[in-house]
Amino acid sequence: MSVNALTQLFSIGFAAGLALAIPVGPMAIMLINTTIAKGWSHGVVGALAMATVDGLYAASVFFIGGLIANWLNAWSLYLSLGGAALLLYLGLTTLIKNLNLLRSDSEAEAKKIEPGSRRKTYLTFFGATVVNPPTALYFLALAPSAATLATGSLATGGLAFAVGVFIGSIVWQESLALAGVGLRAITHGKLRAWIGALGGALIVALAVTMAVKALS
Repeated sequence: MSVNALTQLFSIGFAAGLALAIPVGPMAIMLINTTIAKGWSHGVVGALAMATVDGLYAASVFFIGGLIANWLNAWSLYLSLGGAALLLYLGLTTLIKNLNLLRSDSEAEAKKIEPGSRRKTYLTFFGATVVNPPTALYFLALAPSAATLATGSLATGGLAFAVGVFIGSIVWQESLALAGVGLRAITHGKLRAWIGALGGALIVALAVTMAVKALS
């Protein structure tokens, strides 16, 4: 495969990953909230998890798009409802935790950081992103056009496309984490709790919207 074709596939993947990541949704809100509450390292691994799922979906639909399409058609309702349920749980957990901090009389209590395990943060973001059928469908629409450029080596072309998606996605996700770091630096305990509560409420609202759309 020519260098030009590989560059084109990488560029298409990069643009696709970036375009998918930019719209603000529940995962973006959760990533910013997590970074504000737990710090930069948790924002980094959360962003990495989201970009990893995007890259894996891109690679999967590039190579086995037909099978992925059939599977999604059969299970899309359950995946959507499962994703909505997971986001609802995460949103409620975030909302309740921050409301408890706001009710606390102690500013020191509101400043508490509960970083927990970065592995748990990674798995939480990975799981919440993977049960999102529209992500796979998005790449399923792009893969046939991209595959026409992979003449001579489908494996190499698919890898270039998936790596491009991963890098495009992680550039934006890490930018969100960086925004969270900036907010963390200029906010105090109670204000962070207000931001966290608002983020939790938005995640809950978006989870309910996702479930309603899946059932309609």
